[in-house]
Amino acid sequence: MVRLYWHFRTLLAWSLAVLAFIAFAVTNPAFLNAGNFYSLLQSFAILALVATGLALVMIAGEFDLSIAGTIPLAGLIAVKVGDSAGVPLGVAAAVAVAVAVGVLNGWLTAHFSVPSLAVTVGTLVLTIGIGFAVAGGKIVTLADFEPGLWLDQALGDIVSPRALIHIVLVVAAAWLMAKTWSGMKIRAVGSDRQRSSASGLPVTRVLILAFVISGLFAGVAGALQGITLASGAPGSDEASLLQAVTAAIIGGVALTGGKGSIPGVAAGAMLLSVVGNGLSLQGTSTAVIQLINGGILLLIVVIDRPLNRIVNKAVETSMSTPHPRVATNH
Repeated sequence: MVRLYWHFRTLLAWSLAVLAFIAFAVTNPAFLNAGNFYSLLQSFAILALVATGLALVMIAGEFDLSIAGTIPLAGLIAVKVGDSAGVPLGVAAAVAVAVAVGVLNGWLTAHFSVPSLAVTVGTLVLTIGIGFAVAGGKIVTLADFEPGLWLDQALGDIVSPRALIHIVLVVAAAWLMAKTWSGMKIRAVGSDRQRSSASGLPVTRVLILAFVISGLFAGVAGALQGITLASGAPGSDEASLLQAVTAAIIGGVALTGGKGSIPGVAAGAMLLSVVGNGLSLQGTSTAVIQLINGGILLLIVVIDRPLNRIVNKAVETSMSTPHPRVATNH
């Protein structure tokens, strides 16, 4: 019953995304243009990547606010180092810093039993400070535009290498959660940390893994975005954080931990991307788009509550119902 419920949450998110896509395609023929579809996939890929990393931390029962600082810091480092030492080294340096932030988040949260909200607020401020120290408060630019042009070139007129990199990482995370012991451990720790620890699961390593993946995905997103823009600036990216949280919750990730799926998160990202793209094409302001996204999130939450109660009641009933004994022949 529980498995069926979470499959339904994923199906619900994908159904809403498909309905939104059809609605915009019918009302605005320009929505189906190759150029617009390319733009849609660009926004979807980066949102899905960041939301997936955050979702793994949420499934583990924690939260990662620091991605709002990791994304611009990674872009800044990729551009700064890339301009002097080459783009590949710049991207590698940016991702390494992002992973280090993830290790710090996971280790502090697990080792000292500090709430992750407090820890990641601290690392968010830390990443912003490092960004200003690296940039000196200025916008850093990249002289070589070729790598950025290659990353964003349209393959088949609809998708770019950058988007493909993001999507491959999302698929890898989905495989990790569905097919590996590491994914099972992340879900187990998020469901009941004390029981997981008592049963011998390496809780500290599991939390570090979840935060490392979140930092890695935010770092890749920020680094490649910085290269394609050929510029980086210190600061924070609260908009990406809010979008990622919204996509994760729409996709069925529970704030209490232990529940959620990566396909569901991808569905949430697709729904937000389709709505944002379609409304922008119609000239809708960013403020109105944000209001609509908030309304979609509230609608999902309202629908989810009665369904969650039904599932919990069904689970309690099945656990309290005595199982008939099977007669055996001697």
